[in-house]
Amino acid sequence: MKTALITGSSGFCARHLIRRLSAEGGFRLVGADVADPSEAGSILDGFLPLDLCDAPGVSNALERLRPDVVFHLAGVQSGEPPAIYRTNVLGTAHLLETARVTCRRARVLAVGSAAEYGPVERKDLPVKEETPCSPRGPYGVSKHASTLIGLDYARRLGMRVVVARPFNVVGAGIPPSLVVGALAARARKALAAEGDPVIQVGNLESIRDFIAVEDVVDAYVKMAAGEHWGEVFNVCSGEPHTVLEVAEALLSFAPRPVRLEVNPALVRDGEVSASYGSYEKARAAFGFTPATRLKDALRVCWAASETGAGT
Repeated sequence: MKTALITGSSGFCARHLIRRLSAEGGFRLVGADVADPSEAGSILDGFLPLDLCDAPGVSNALERLRPDVVFHLAGVQSGEPPAIYRTNVLGTAHLLETARVTCRRARVLAVGSAAEYGPVERKDLPVKEETPCSPRGPYGVSKHASTLIGLDYARRLGMRVVVARPFNVVGAGIPPSLVVGALAARARKALAAEGDPVIQVGNLESIRDFIAVEDVVDAYVKMAAGEHWGEVFNVCSGEPHTVLEVAEALLSFAPRPVRLEVNPALVRDGEVSASYGSYEKARAAFGFTPATRLKDALRVCWAASETGAGT
């Protein structure tokens, strides 16, 4: 049986990916993360407590596993800049260099981010893969650097590396570090308190592309199974929505009205005003088409935030 290694296996998208791969069968699933295994970890065939910045540890793990497929989902979005660069850039470099030495023919799906594009003029939307990248902030810059590393290993060294650029992912177990997760967590807290529920929010007029985690995972599986090495693919819905639209749709599932109150302190400096993508390249290459309606994904988010499902 082939072995699939999932880095960042305790994370949001990784948990859904593990369930998808387990349901389909055909792989021995091994997770790797600095965090303890999540609920989804119980269906893994193995788990490695692993920091990708520990080069000897990565070397030992891959030498032992020699995976056939690597889903590289590990990464950090917030924190001090040196820690973000260390994990996202150095961790990716260690992983790919070790894979080159120990399991050169492994298929590697590396996950980047729509944050790599940075600000894009509205006339140039939707964002396509050939849109020039101009990331801002440690997360976007580090993700773009890790993408360039992955593409270099594919194009210069002939490794089987393909890069996904997901946009705003929505689904059960979404963390509060993401906008929909933050809205759900704040709303639940407000509903549990006395009085009329009110939650504070940032810029409600920002336009974003939201996509269900089930569709994202579908794209990852198809990309890893294909032969599109050295390529980048947007993983998105192709539909622009304001944060206000998304907040109102999410809160429509609340048992009573929740009022939104804009707090200027929650508006981030240099925030991109509008960003949504095109998935035409992915559709043409491996038949990717999002299948989940945003409102259905938000319904699942709300229900899971009440029960703790998907965590």
